[in-house]
Amino acid sequence: MTARNVSIEGTHEPFVEGVDFVAPAGEVTVVGIDPGVGQVALALAIGGRVDLLTGSISIGGTSERSHLQLRTRLVDVPDVTAPEDALPLRAVVAEELALAERPSARKDVAAFLEDRDLTDLAGRRWESLRPGLRTRLLLELGSWHPRVRVVVLAGPDRHGGDPYEWFEAARALADTGLTVVALCSPAIATTLRPLTSDGVTA
Repeated sequence: MTARNVSIEGTHEPFVEGVDFVAPAGEVTVVGIDPGVGQVALALAIGGRVDLLTGSISIGGTSERSHLQLRTRLVDVPDVTAPEDALPLRAVVAEELALAERPSARKDVAAFLEDRDLTDLAGRRWESLRPGLRTRLLLELGSWHPRVRVVVLAGPDRHGGDPYEWFEAARALADTGLTVVALCSPAIATTLRPLTSDGVTA
């Protein structure tokens, strides 16, 4: 995935302005951008969900929005794909399985949780779970979407916790061959930069 001089129009000024990055397959690309509306706007743009004011975003050299929509999965984007805090873990898993076009009946959810030694947490509220666990589960389930090649993780640092925990989950997913783009605060991006293959931040 390549983003060149990406700007996204805002109400009074651009939500995002002049973002550049190259995100290779099989790697985690950390993009530093201020939390809030900027991260949401950039995630939506990467996924082909909004118009660009300037620049281009492409996957495999193709920048058609329908192609971006087909090949990307937006993970934990606030007010877009982020699960509701009050839902129990079992409900979040059921919803994500259904979105990934996988069997999502009660027995399927139970099997998923049992395989990951999470049965005892099935009824726990989503917001009460460790941030790293929540991100790991959302990344895994997001990667199961049909035809997905790029997983975009939005603002995992907003939940607190150890950033290295969610970064390692993202790297494990990238090791399967997917492109993983993690949008986080500039400060966290700088902290994680040495762990990326080319230190890409924007």
